[in-house]
This record gives sequence, C-alpha cells and structure tokens, in this order.
Amino acid sequence: MDIPPAKKNLTRLFSLSALPMHLTLSGAAALISLVSFFLPTLRLTLFSLPRIDLSFFQILGNGQMSVSIQDHNYLLSFASSMMFVILSFVLPVLVLAVLFFYRRLLAMMPGRTLSGAVLILLLGNLISLMMVPVKLASPALLTSAGIGQADLFFSPQIIGNLVVLLLILGMCAAAFGTAGLSLKIKMLSYPYFLWLVVFTVLPLLLIFFAAFFVKDPNGGYSFSVSGFQTLLVDRIIETRFYGITFHMQEYFSVFLRSLDYAVWTTIGCLIVAYPLAYILSSRAVKTHTSSSLLLMFFVLPMWINTMLRTYAWRAFFGQTGVLNNFLLSLHWIGDPILFLKLDFLSDFIVKLVLVNDFLPFMLLPIYSVLVKLDENVKQAAHDLGANSRQTFSKVIFPLSMPGVISGIQMVFMPALTFYMIPEIISEGSVTTIGTTVQTFILSESPIQQQAGNVLSLLLLIFVLITMGILRNSDKESGGGGMIL
Repeated sequence: MDIPPAKKNLTRLFSLSALPMHLTLSGAAALISLVSFFLPTLRLTLFSLPRIDLSFFQILGNGQMSVSIQDHNYLLSFASSMMFVILSFVLPVLVLAVLFFYRRLLAMMPGRTLSGAVLILLLGNLISLMMVPVKLASPALLTSAGIGQADLFFSPQIIGNLVVLLLILGMCAAAFGTAGLSLKIKMLSYPYFLWLVVFTVLPLLLIFFAAFFVKDPNGGYSFSVSGFQTLLVDRIIETRFYGITFHMQEYFSVFLRSLDYAVWTTIGCLIVAYPLAYILSSRAVKTHTSSSLLLMFFVLPMWINTMLRTYAWRAFFGQTGVLNNFLLSLHWIGDPILFLKLDFLSDFIVKLVLVNDFLPFMLLPIYSVLVKLDENVKQAAHDLGANSRQTFSKVIFPLSMPGVISGIQMVFMPALTFYMIPEIISEGSVTTIGTTVQTFILSESPIQQQAGNVLSLLLLIFVLITMGILRNSDKESGGGGMIL
C-alpha cells in the first residue's frame, strides 16, 4: 500500500532514529517536563501540615487562591510566579520544536549549535521549575498573616524532583553533544575483567542485596522496602542555594548539594588543569626534556594525608588563621572575617579546597594526552592556512578529548560522594551524600543501615546513567581532530 507523500514527509521529519542519542535523551527529558506541567507536582504546606497539591496548569489557570490561616482568609496571588510558570511550559515546547525540525535546522546550522540551543532551553526550564515554588508564597501575604517562610511554603513533590533530575541528565547529554564529545570503552583483557568482577561487581551486588533484604531475628533474610520508605519520607526542610531559600524534601536537598559540589569541582579542575597541562606539555616538546620535575610539584600534595591538608586550609581561613592575621597586620580590616561562618564564603572555600584536592586527577590524564600529540599534525594545520587559534580549537583540543573525558570521570564521580572536606571546612553544618550514607551505615538500626545501602544504590544508578550519557554522546567528533 502506498503511503501518502504528506504522511511520508511528516514521518521522515519526526523520525527519532534520525536524532543523535544525546538529543533523544534531551527530548525525552523535555517531554516529561511538559507532561508534568499538568500533574500535581507542588504541595502547599501550612504549619507543617500538607494542605493542597497543585499543578503548574492550575496555577496558570487560577492565578490566585484563598488560604485560611488562623481562622482568617487570605488571598494568595500567583502573579509574581507567572513568568516562571509560563516559561516552564514554553521552554520544553521549544526543545521539542527544535527536535521536530531537526533535519531542516541541521541544513542551516551545525549540529553542535542545535545541541547548544537545547542545552540553554533545558537550563532555562530547570531554573523556572526551581523558581516557581520560591515565588508562590508572596512576602506580602506572610507579613499580613504574621507568619514566616517556615510556616507557609510550596515544595516540589516526588514527581517534581524526578523531573529536575531528568532535566539535569538531559542537560548533561546536550552539553556533551555541544562539545562534540564521544567516548568508546574498549574491551577489558581477561585478568582485568576478573579483577573487575571480584572487587567491583561483587560488592555492588552485595549493596543491591542489602538494599532489599534485611536480617530477621531468626538469622535469615526477608524482603523489605523500609529503606526506600526512610529516604522517601515526606519531610520538607529549608535549604539555601546561592542566597535563595528553597523548601525541598530532605534527602533530595542533600543530593543537590553534593551534585553542586561535584559539578563545580569538575569545572574548576578543568579550567585550571587544561592550561597548566598545555603549558607543561609545550615546554616538554620544545626543550625535548621531560616536565616530570614541574609536574611533581602539582602532584606532591597527594603525598600528604587529605585530612591534614584540609585542616591546614581550615587553619588558614580560621578566625585567628593566617589570612586574618595578615589582613589585620596590614590594617585592611578592623575585625577578623568569619570566612568559615558566612554561607557564601564557606561554600566558596569548600569548592576551592575540593578543586585543590582533585586537581592532579584532572591534570595527569590531560597532560599525558597532550604531551603525546604529534607535532606534524600541528605543522600540517599551519601549512593548510590555520592560525594558532584555529589549530588549537580544531586540532589540539579535539585530539585531547580522551584526556579531558578521563579527567572528568576521575574527578566528578569521587567528588559527588566525598564528604571529608565539606565536613571539616563547614564544621559539620553542611550535609552531603557521603555524610548521609556514613550516618546510615554506622547506625545500629537495621532500617537505617538498609536506607544507607538504598542511598548507595540510587547514587550508583545516577552515576551509571551519567556514564551512559557520556558513552552515547554525539559521535560526530569520533575522538579525533576536526576538518579545517
């Protein structure tokens, strides 16, 4: 049977098989975000009691609602949040529109530009979803009712939290597509495969077993989901990110805090390590000598215990530390600055110490790739008319992607669960995923121990998804240089 031309063209236009893997994942995240617009993803909590669940569509349609507070009715206006509500609908629609017309747009602009546009749209969508619950409870209503933000607030439900996670994963996919990264994992040799099974797969299977089974008094094991119930308990806490107060589920807030540290640690290490590795490798090539001596000065801190280094940083920024004494001696300040007590400065110092701690793990892989690049490739680029900037952006940087990818893996994954530095610098005031898992595992309660294994399992799933996105990112670059 012949298919009508119009239907055939439409099918060809919107064929998911024509989309790169990273855009397919980004489109799935945008589609789920669009569907959640009509689902009850926000909950109004008044005096620690859930009152009503709302969807973004209801907020957009009603514009306001009546709230009874201490036997008085108050009109809660949604006007201040309307812009973010509209954006949370428009932006995923724009993402789907870009994917719908992907083939036509690809004929007019590069694929990386389209991936960058999708990344920006998903970022805007994520910001709008996070800002809506903050803007819903107007300060005027709280003032007139004589209550605070801890008494009346809106918080995202489980669906809303899942949408945020999916958008983050979609942004990661779009980011790798924008950078044109591609990772191919070669098959392991049999001895390494055996090592992997014994020391990696088997412990993960034990974590999986402990997440679903608990030991009963008779010495046997019984199936239980109490660990999941402990993590998904409907307990909302107040947390601050970059000066903005949010009300979130307790453990989801902890996860976002750890993710924030991991992302900025990876970005900071990459910004510092790449130019440094480029300079060291260039020096090694020009002088025909090894830069091992200079490289050793950056690796040397790894020989010192991490705890000692962290306490040294804490002493440096302490109230009676080196920095405050130096500023006081210069009469630049009158009183010591509480670097570790102020939220913004403490958060910055934690990320600074994390970057300092993980810098060698980013520096070494990038340096090992750059120092092995063939100088004939650079000369060929110059002979073909490329200037220094074009040679770097289209030849050197793409060829160094294996080192960058390896460095990202070696920094991001450990930084996500690292808890010693935030614990010491913040003096226990900041809770991370690693701290939470440790607290659960060391607890004497079997349910708490199961919750720790469940949290480890969920974190493992998130890491595997991230690695899957990394593997299936845009394969157009193929790990080599681009055509001039």
